[in-house]
This record gives sequence, structure tokens and C-alpha cells, in this order.
Amino acid sequence: MNLLSIRTLLSVSILTLCIVIAGCGATGSSDLSTATSKTDDTQTQSVEHLFGTTAIPLHPKRIASYNLEDMLLSLKAPLVLGVSVGENYYLEDRLKAQQVSILNMDSGLANLEAFADAQPDLIVASATIDRTTYDQLSLIAPTIVYDREDWKSSIVKLGKALDLENQAQQVITDHNDQVQQAKADITRAVGDKATIAFLRTTSKDIRLYLPGYQNKEGQTLPGYAGMLYNDLGLQPMPLVYQLQKDNPDKQNVNLSTEVLPEVNADYVFVTSGSAGGTSEDLQKDQAEFAELQKSPIWQALPAVQNHHMYSVNAKYWISTGPIADELKIKDAVKQLTTSS
Repeated sequence: MNLLSIRTLLSVSILTLCIVIAGCGATGSSDLSTATSKTDDTQTQSVEHLFGTTAIPLHPKRIASYNLEDMLLSLKAPLVLGVSVGENYYLEDRLKAQQVSILNMDSGLANLEAFADAQPDLIVASATIDRTTYDQLSLIAPTIVYDREDWKSSIVKLGKALDLENQAQQVITDHNDQVQQAKADITRAVGDKATIAFLRTTSKDIRLYLPGYQNKEGQTLPGYAGMLYNDLGLQPMPLVYQLQKDNPDKQNVNLSTEVLPEVNADYVFVTSGSAGGTSEDLQKDQAEFAELQKSPIWQALPAVQNHHMYSVNAKYWISTGPIADELKIKDAVKQLTTSS
């Protein structure tokens, strides 16, 4: 099918493009297997992924990414197209440095036009897409889908599919080395008994993030705060334990002002806004947070009184992947090792 035919088909059959970004649960993991074949002098391999089994090029040279840029950049994969989530996307500079075309996720039907224009030989997508979107992308190029929530498992499967297994293992090794050094630095600074919490404020609510949650397949996923608890081994405050027990399928829980005084962690990381959204959205969220900080309830929190409340960037804290986790760990080390 030529490019004109693809565009015609897309314009007739596709009414909207549905993409779910931050805060959405992902489908459970699936084992990946490959089998090579040769069709029309082009080597392919059959790859099992979350949405089925797909024949893809054995050595893809033009990869378009649908919300898996973090892992693909880490693998040094041959990207030609990536997407940007909201304004001031944390991966934008890295994508530009590699001369990757950047597509805004809010551009609707034009997304598919841009994917066709990029002429990829492979599309790699996040499991946050739906089946309709997957079918639409598959009209353009072979499409494989992975879970970005559990990136450590997914990057191994993705590395195998892209013939980048060594790079995938190196990414995990580098991450583990960073974690071990960070744990040692933090323990020296605050000990191993200090408790921690991660909050996110918006113009509508306050959310407390939990160490992990179970998806509908029963798989435990780390969530956005998983790095603090699961990798760095920091201790949740009692409220976190209770809320996780009561809400095993949620990665965050809304806090009422009545419950807010129970946020008695020694150290609290707090972010405003989301990975997506506009500057205007962020300003509204930050304005609401500024008002919250004036309240007696907030001022009475132990972390506030001890100057152990740290603001962090939602663009990567409300995201997942090796690069996002690297940035989170750097924030944690910087704040906890310089705390008063």
C-alpha cells in the first residue's frame, strides 16, 4: 500500500485517536519470543507482545515511538519519530539532539498522518493505547506493544525484539549501580528508619502515591512512586501502608483535608500538575498548591515544620522509564543528603 492509499484509508476510517497518558493502568506482561523468516528477500522475525504476535524487520532502521521514547532512547534505538507529552516534555531535548521528529500527543488525527509521513519500518507503542489505535497504527507499519509501567521487564523484551539485548542489560546494570550508590548516600544522610511520602497536588485534589498496585491481571506494578520505596528502600509512613492495604488496585489515593494531618512522614516529596498539560494548567495547579501551603493544616505537618518538604518536577515524576527514574533518583539524593 502506498503512502497516498494509507492517508486515504486513514482519513476515511479513523475518526479520532485515543491515547491515555499518565496515571493509566497498563496491561499485564507477556513473554516475548522470536522466530526469523524470509519474505520477499526481507528478513523478519515473529515477536510476541501484549497485543499479539507480529512479524517485524529483523533489524529495523526507522522506528516510530508511541509513548515509549524513554526506553527507546535508553536503548539508542534508531528513532525517527517520537511524541511529546504536554509542554516542556522531559525528553524533548534528547529527542531533538538525535534529530527525531517530535509529535504533540494532542494533535488528534494528524498523529496518524505524521506516523505515515515518517515512513517507519516499525512502530513501538505503549500499552496505554487501545485496540482501535493499535489497528490503525498497524496499517502504517508493523506495530508492537509493551508496558511502560514495568519498564525493567519490558526493556529486556524490547531489546530482544530490536537486537539490542546487550544495550538493554547495560541500561539495567547502570540503573542498579545508581540505585546502590543512592541508597548508600541517603542512608548516611538520614539513616534507615526515616519515613517518606510522595504527594501530588492539582487544582482539584491532593493525591498520596503508594509503593505499588495490582492491575486487573493481578500483576504488581511499581507506580510513579515505586522508585522511592522499591528501589531506594525508603520506609512508607503508616498511612501509606493502610491505604495500600485498602486500595490494592490503585497507585494513588485522594486525601481529604481531614486525613491530611496523618501525613506524618519525616520527608515528603510533592509535585504539582502532571506529565502532560499546558503551562496554563500547571499555573492553576501551582496556584492551588500555594494556597494549600498557607493553611494551618499544611503548616502543622512534621515535614513542613522541619523543612523536609521538597518540590519536584511532575514532568518526569509522573512518568516511568529508565531516564525518568534516573532523574527521580538524582532528586532524591540531592534533597535527602542536603536536608537540614
